[in-house]
Amino acid sequence: MSLKKIIGFGVLLIIVVVAGAFIYLSINYSSIVKAGVESYGPQYTQTSVSLDGVKVSPFAGEVGLEEFLVGNPKDYKTSHAFKVREVKVSVDLSSLTADVIRIREIVIDSPDIIYELGGPAGSNLQTIQQNVAKASGPSTGAQAKPASGEGRKVTIDNLYIRKPKVALSAGVLAGKTIEVPVPDIHLKDIGKDGKGATMADATEKVMDELIAQVTKAAKDINIDAIKKQVEGLTKGTGDLTKGVGDATKGVTDGLKGMFGK
Repeated sequence: MSLKKIIGFGVLLIIVVVAGAFIYLSINYSSIVKAGVESYGPQYTQTSVSLDGVKVSPFAGEVGLEEFLVGNPKDYKTSHAFKVREVKVSVDLSSLTADVIRIREIVIDSPDIIYELGGPAGSNLQTIQQNVAKASGPSTGAQAKPASGEGRKVTIDNLYIRKPKVALSAGVLAGKTIEVPVPDIHLKDIGKDGKGATMADATEKVMDELIAQVTKAAKDINIDAIKKQVEGLTKGTGDLTKGVGDATKGVTDGLKGMFGK
């Protein structure tokens, strides 16, 4: 075989290998991401975590997560803590071999968030926040760090939570919710004040801001709407109607105390 043919064969082989790798990533990477999210997510949140689909553009450094859901911690009555139709993540591919991975942008589109009051931590979101904080810190007996370890560190240029739908609930509402208006959230330069942040640290920062925004919005909630919710739950139920006044007063007073009204 001539040198020209050998070189030509070598180039062809490289093209076939690269094309094969691209096809493999395009077909299988989504299942790898899905398995990773559903495996490691619960180790941090201590709740169920599910993901319906993943769209991957390996050479563009873009990943899209579809129908992403984080369940509630034990003993909370609402259906979930966090549900989102689509999450888009854009990564700087040149940073993948560096010590700190640069995420250019995360966009969380139209999340459905339920903020349920109760439990030792004060709410379902705060319970999840504490679980994530424990998981990202040193091992401490009963709450050990996940088997995956701390993981690679990241910086995030921009993180957007757009058109959030937030609902407030409490135990006495038996899973019923009341919507509260929360503005779009934009966080910048996460992890850039040091040598990057773990994904758990970044998640905790986002949860801090989310809880702050929900708490701020809840201060302006119409307490009369809560009274109607409680009364609606007990209307026409005979014995359950008895004491509704005390129940209503209890939940409204509790919410006033929680949000400083």
